[in-house]
Amino acid sequence: MALTRRDFIKDSALAASAAALAADTAQAEPAALPRRTLGRIGRKESILGFGAAPMGSDNSTPEECDRLLQTAFDLGITYFDTAPVYGEPKSRFGNSEMKMRAFLQRHRNDIFLVTKANAQRQDRDGMLRQVEESLQRMGVDSVDLVHIHNLGDFDMDRLLGPQGALAGLREAKRRGLTRWIGTSGHMRPVRFAKAIETGEIDLTMNTLNFADRVNYDFEGLVLPVARRHGTAVVAMKVLGGAVQWRYDGKTRGVFAEHHAQAIRYALGIPGVCCAVIGFSTPEEVRQAAAVARSFRPLSREEHTALLEAGRRLAAGRVDYYGPVTG
Repeated sequence: MALTRRDFIKDSALAASAAALAADTAQAEPAALPRRTLGRIGRKESILGFGAAPMGSDNSTPEECDRLLQTAFDLGITYFDTAPVYGEPKSRFGNSEMKMRAFLQRHRNDIFLVTKANAQRQDRDGMLRQVEESLQRMGVDSVDLVHIHNLGDFDMDRLLGPQGALAGLREAKRRGLTRWIGTSGHMRPVRFAKAIETGEIDLTMNTLNFADRVNYDFEGLVLPVARRHGTAVVAMKVLGGAVQWRYDGKTRGVFAEHHAQAIRYALGIPGVCCAVIGFSTPEEVRQAAAVARSFRPLSREEHTALLEAGRRLAAGRVDYYGPVTG
């Protein structure tokens, strides 16, 4: 598909904005990963985040996961993202939260720790109880942030009501179980904009990559709202997610052949603070960390070529994550 003049102007403007982004990227020492400020939260964390979904697989033992987490930390990653549904707590090795216990005993105060609460119990008390259970599994007193996980699955009227999900996380915050509230998900972007407009969402983590922008357009529909409210933006599904959704500790990302450019694209989106990637092996962490450490925005030519590839990929990914609207 050929670029129209309008596309060219828009993409050129994005590339120029991305170049200005480097001003907010500070590198404390040669071995450190660059850091950016998480919006109104105010903390500076690594521009590369550790996604724990692959750790939920029973293909990895707690000892292997501990070494993986330590590798990420040693390479400068300070942003760690997990969820209760990453693995089964009653399985042989437990879920990803449980596999983080040893690492958190050593490094809880050194990192930004994020978990999530799901739509299966989306009333106030159910959300609060989910947070308490996550803390027990991880062996910590509090996390830095809890996401309303896959917001597109929630009943929005109920979510915003006095006994809804947001009220539950508000209470968790009041009790000191979490410091901040977030939203995460990859479908129905308009719902994220509505939640952020409440003024209570401190951080949103959404699908932000060079292909899914075509069908889901979180960049156009959610990021401007986040910017108005000072809500931090974290990119997920940077590599398109695992092939056929197999978060088994072995399967690579859909866009693995575009690895470096995909990460640079996400980190070059104006307003993005961090790119979270699900890691299965130390080598995957090292590879991504090398890209992040030497981050530079895509050139105009690279940007244009990558978006062309993204449009071709997007044609086979309509409704890949679920409904766009509704």
